[in-house]
Order: sequence, then structure tokens, then C-alpha cells
Amino acid sequence: MNTILKTILSSSFVLLSIGTFKAQTLEESLTAAVQQMDTSKMMGSMMKAAANFDIITNKWPEEFATNYYSAYAKAMISYVEKDAKRKDLYLDMADKYYEVAKKIKPENDETFVLGALLANARLVVDGGNRWKKYGEIFDANINAAKAINPNNPRIYHLKGVAVFFTPKMFGGGAKNALEYLEKANGLFATQDTSSVLKPYWGKNRNNVFIAKCNE
Repeated sequence: MNTILKTILSSSFVLLSIGTFKAQTLEESLTAAVQQMDTSKMMGSMMKAAANFDIITNKWPEEFATNYYSAYAKAMISYVEKDAKRKDLYLDMADKYYEVAKKIKPENDETFVLGALLANARLVVDGGNRWKKYGEIFDANINAAKAINPNNPRIYHLKGVAVFFTPKMFGGGAKNALEYLEKANGLFATQDTSSVLKPYWGKNRNNVFIAKCNE
């Protein structure tokens, strides 16, 4: 059943991409897809953006950025998806691209950030049973990213979101999350956004969680 569903989901990316993507340079293509993903609020538009990332990655399969964004897009879709099995299948797809990105740039802060994002997404599927395994993977990636570049805002954004959803009895909750999210906000304001080849996602989502914390 999972194999059939995975085939259907994979095929859906191909179908959604037909007629929606015009070949340009690598950076131009990624910029358009990133903008589409960043402004998408519904599953359908997110799927189209993810399909475009996959087309770009198929054209430039040995580029770190293409594999990074294909994995990133599926992780973000998994957060919106309601069905647990489908969440995991999207993340299975994401892992394939992540493994390629990791081979290209194994000791890169954004590689570790992506690893943390994927671990958190797996945790969201079934936190009660997965907190130990994926919590440890998440923390290891966050710490590795911080050791390379402590000014990467996505480190604190992901940590803040994780703390936000952690029960208060375990040190979580909005009040404790806000410290990380506000630190991320300051770093987002100074990050280099001149090229999508160096990822800069997260600012808008971070603002959403700051607002939630202040409610």
C-alpha cells in the first residue's frame, strides 16, 4: 500500500509541473520556485512549487541548492498534510534529496539545518513514539549547525518552533520559545538574501510564531 501511495504522490509532482515551468538559469529557476513556495498557503500551490523544484533538480542534479530545496519543499508540505502516512511518504521523498545534498556539502551549516528540519517533521508525525530518536537527531543537527555558523537564523527559528510545541512540563511553551524566535528575527534582518543559492527561508514563518507567542 505504501509503495502504491508513494508512486501516486511522486506522479502528482510530475503532473503538477507540466506547463508550469520555463527553463532559465539555475538561479532564476530556483528564485521563482522559492518565491512560489514562500507565498503558498494552500496544499495545491505548495505542491506546484515542490514539483518545480524537482524539475530544477532533475536538470541540475549535482547542485547542492537544487537537492536542498527539493527536500525542504517536501518537509514543508508534510507539515500541512493531515494524514500521518502521507506525511511520512513526503519525508521519505525528502530524505532522498537530503542524502544527495549531504554528500555534496557534508559539513555545511545549511545541511545540518535541513537535517534538523527533517527530524522535526518526522517528530511531528508521531511525537509520542518518536521524541527520543528524532529529538536526538534534531539536537545533534542544531548543535552542528551552530558550531559552524552561530549566526544562522534558521538554527534559532527551528529551535524556537520545537520549544513552542514542547509541553511546558518539559521546558517548552510560548514563553520559552519566544527567546529563540526573537533571536532568529534579529539574525533574519541581517542575513544575505542576494541569492537563493544560499538559503534564506524562514523569516515569514518565524514572524508567525512570534505572533503566536505574543497572543
